[in-house]
Amino acid sequence: MRKNDPGEQLSISRLDGKSLSIAELGVLGGQISHLVLGGVEVIPKFSGENARARVFGYTMAPWPNRLEDGKYQMAGIDYQIPKLDSQNNANHGLLLDEKMEILSHDSDSLKLSYSFGKDVHYPFAIDLEIEFSLEENALVTRATATNNSVNAAPFAIGFHPYFLTGDEFAVSAGFTHRVLTDDRMLPVSTKEVSGLDLNQNSPELATLDDCYCGSNEVLVTGPSGAFVVRGLENINYFMLYRPPSRVFAQGSALAIEPMSHLTNVFATDIESAQILPGESKSYSYEIRSR
Repeated sequence: MRKNDPGEQLSISRLDGKSLSIAELGVLGGQISHLVLGGVEVIPKFSGENARARVFGYTMAPWPNRLEDGKYQMAGIDYQIPKLDSQNNANHGLLLDEKMEILSHDSDSLKLSYSFGKDVHYPFAIDLEIEFSLEENALVTRATATNNSVNAAPFAIGFHPYFLTGDEFAVSAGFTHRVLTDDRMLPVSTKEVSGLDLNQNSPELATLDDCYCGSNEVLVTGPSGAFVVRGLENINYFMLYRPPSRVFAQGSALAIEPMSHLTNVFATDIESAQILPGESKSYSYEIRSR
């Protein structure tokens, strides 16, 4: 299990008047490791347990979150991912431990790339580019997956940032459905909801580890201000997770994970995640202070 060392870190920054935004990004796994927007720290540096260092801020690809038994079938061929967790799921894709190539590094943007296809358990020539760019009071993450295989290839993506909420906060979103799961955290159905409205006293926080859909943004407000996590392109789901222990020395945390597809999509609906030969698909979201 990875210790609290994310490897090589690169910084980008932007100054708008007297308002400074800074992002620190990891080449290993396409990580957002630190983020300040308009002078307000939104993602502090990690200071928690090694178990969560494994996914803190990283990009989840070529599937987000869990894959049941690590198994999937594509074009009649069975594939088996060997690394499984205690619930026999393959977690968070294959990018977490991979060093990405630096394509460009400017003062306010960074572009990384990684070529899948070397792994016999995922032998698809998908080239992934991820660009992080600072705009005024916002960090925009844009990912593009290009299929250089001769056949269709499955691909889905998710992102795993943890945010500082502080000890007094509110979280709201206009979600229409919550995804119900089994005891292995695998989706089984959906339930209609009339939005999401939580604060630091909500009892649901004690077990919050849920996926939602029906809205493209989540708003977090606290004493230092507010920020929104907004899906821009091909982001259809948000996973929200409240860690049981502190991730940040500065206060409590909440993971808000934008995802292109539902957890376990390779096992349940792989056709929806296919990219045709020669085709590119884009996925993007932003973290914007208010």
